[in-house]
Amino acid sequence: MRIGIISDSDHFMPLAGALVSQQIQVYLFYSLSPDLFINQKVKAFSEQFHLPYTEEKDKDRDIYEWISRGKYDVCFMIGYSRLIQLDRIKNSSTQLFNIHFGPLPAYKGPIPVFWQLKNGEKSLGMVIHRLDSRFDEGAVIWAKDIPNMPHYNFRSVMIIFSQICIEGVFFILQMRLNNMPILNMDRKQIPSSYHSRPGLENVSVNWKKMTSSDVCNTIRACNPWNKGAITSLDMQVVKIMDAQMTNISSNAPAGSILESGDRLLVACSDGKAINISMLFFQEFFCPGWQAHLYGMQAKKIFI
Repeated sequence: MRIGIISDSDHFMPLAGALVSQQIQVYLFYSLSPDLFINQKVKAFSEQFHLPYTEEKDKDRDIYEWISRGKYDVCFMIGYSRLIQLDRIKNSSTQLFNIHFGPLPAYKGPIPVFWQLKNGEKSLGMVIHRLDSRFDEGAVIWAKDIPNMPHYNFRSVMIIFSQICIEGVFFILQMRLNNMPILNMDRKQIPSSYHSRPGLENVSVNWKKMTSSDVCNTIRACNPWNKGAITSLDMQVVKIMDAQMTNISSNAPAGSILESGDRLLVACSDGKAINISMLFFQEFFCPGWQAHLYGMQAKKIFI
């Protein structure tokens, strides 16, 4: 069986490794990431596992030639950001599926893990769906949900999903090997929604409006790619990388620093305090217990 993987990130690696370990021939089509380190990782991984590697040069042509020439049984997209025009490969017998880290038809869009975390969903979902002429619109054939744990952040969920998707891929391949139909799932009970890439207002803390839970959810959604959720103090930008909800109540204005020193407690709009354990400030990582040394002292107010 010839399996193609199309990606522009390193999230395909667990899947490719699992397939290769089962003596399945994997072919990689890779669109360069803006992150040079990720590109180096992908190149090294491909060499280590002897993956036939094709690097995208012409964004309008290469992907179609690669699919047509390869005669793959199945291709899986994981992280590829451009829409494939299916009419340009209509003569290919290759089945194409997209691995989407969101519970379609909810959380359509390019960064569903961010929004699931920011919205504080009780469970986090991902699917594999058939490729369609529109983004994230193809029929879902496999889905998985996991509990949303307090210690999860954006990167950790991406890693978990990149491992969980192996289960779905092997399900699809097993169905094909047994000549069984791959049925579409009925997802009509799930409301459809689209979420675009987050803007500044989505990665910033609005102390006057956001509850302690909202603040912590936003922090987790922004860690590590944005180095945390944005706030400011004394006209300086501060990013909060980690915080926990507490049982401590306060009538102080939202954003007020209640304690600094052994811990950094900040009041939120719901009258509850969060304990901030890590910040990114002036281009360095600052533990919460050191924050008072850099001006984040009791009675000051984050805005």
